[in-house]
Amino acid sequence: MKKIMLLSGLAYLAPGLAAAAVTPCMQSDMNGNYVMYQNSVALANLHVGRCEVNVRNGVAEGSCDFTTTANGEIKQGFNGAVSGTASINVNCSASMTLDFNPAPGVTVISTFNMQFSPDKQSFVGLWTNNFGLLGTSAGTRYSPLLPDTTAP
Repeated sequence: MKKIMLLSGLAYLAPGLAAAAVTPCMQSDMNGNYVMYQNSVALANLHVGRCEVNVRNGVAEGSCDFTTTANGEIKQGFNGAVSGTASINVNCSASMTLDFNPAPGVTVISTFNMQFSPDKQSFVGLWTNNFGLLGTSAGTRYSPLLPDTTAP
């Protein structure tokens, strides 16, 4: 009987012990390099993109490369620098704005609402921009020091 009580007590405590390992997020937890993938869900401007962004002390800088689809044809979209801001909350929800200029006189401001994983290494989220488009996003930390390789 003692073994059963001990095992049931451990089963009761185990979830609490696992939860104790999760720590609140701080602004410094957002510092680092990220690779992010985006897609739009608006039929008016279907596109997908990949961004490499460095966040340091709330400042985000990097580059993005977008591909668009128009009339069933895949075309190269924006490819260039982005900059903005990033912040994270104690519950590991985060926000980032990225500004870029896809054409002369045109500024796009995309706002990302993200949720980081408990280990603070990856996120999922959604984005909107100042033109009313919206989509989903996912990303993870990466090291720019690793060599470029192609997938098998």
